[in-house]
Amino acid sequence: MKPLNKWLILTYFLALIAIVECAIVVYDIFFPQRGEFALATAEIDVPERIVKIQPLLFEEHSAQKIAADLDEFMAGYKKRTMVLQQLTSGKNENIALNPEPKADVSALDEKYIAVVIDDMGISPKYTKEIIDLKKPFTASFLPYAPANMAQVNQAKEAGFEVMLHVPMMPHKRAYLAPITLSPEMDKATVQKHLENFLAYFSGSDMRGVNNHMGSEFTENAQSLAYVMEILKQKNMFFLDSKTTGKSAVKQIAEKYGVPYIGRDVFLDNENDYNYVMGQLRQTEKIAAKHGYAVAIGHPHEQTARALSDWLKDVENRGFKLVHISDLLQKTQQ
Repeated sequence: MKPLNKWLILTYFLALIAIVECAIVVYDIFFPQRGEFALATAEIDVPERIVKIQPLLFEEHSAQKIAADLDEFMAGYKKRTMVLQQLTSGKNENIALNPEPKADVSALDEKYIAVVIDDMGISPKYTKEIIDLKKPFTASFLPYAPANMAQVNQAKEAGFEVMLHVPMMPHKRAYLAPITLSPEMDKATVQKHLENFLAYFSGSDMRGVNNHMGSEFTENAQSLAYVMEILKQKNMFFLDSKTTGKSAVKQIAEKYGVPYIGRDVFLDNENDYNYVMGQLRQTEKIAAKHGYAVAIGHPHEQTARALSDWLKDVENRGFKLVHISDLLQKTQQ
């Protein structure tokens, strides 16, 4: 058989198949067999289910109870918001101001460094990390929850000195705390609030205070005088965090005979390990030159990490860690 005949036969065969399929489709369209496609049916017994609908809030509780619950929720919300702002809003005032001229005590046998950790108490986790360093640091506690006496006692047991971190009004208004000392307050109000702050940690033997924020307040000589009167009565010192270059703290402290010292270095304007380590080296340089230095940090993750590593050999480099009150005794003899 010739090749051409084979292809013709195959073509005819395929065409025949196509014609048959088309005929079947056309037949099904015009003469459908409906009985062959009937759906099967069945009856199913569904057990009865009773659904209890909870009563609406106003049906179950009195209006007074609802109002009380709402007030409690809002109070908790404000507290959490305040803590969040406290952890994030302090950077603007923790600026690296040029330190004031220091008394030259470089002839001292040792070079002293006082490390102060502000904002203690608002973050239990990071407060504990700092306390666990167990070195002669100074812990400055904020006078409101969640800071508490248990944390203060733990710090003291770990070798820390404790002091009060007093919320003071900055130039840029911020919600620092439930109560913030302000130049707009009269003498009685400032002193009442300061006494209440100290009473919050009654029995803790706090030796002094420093300002939390407070650029506006610490520039106001009259307001500072109200504070110094109380500190003088209680034989307490003032550590100036130096959040403004126009601070009047030194002048007013000397006028009232209140022991005074100023901050030299902020350790953690950036929550970065390498930055904090660099600031600790800067603290060493100041102490080496002048005989002492005061560094202020905060209970941040990278600050705790950097301090932990720095503490391993700082004393081997000739520096002695001391509390603020001890440093005041050595520098004001």
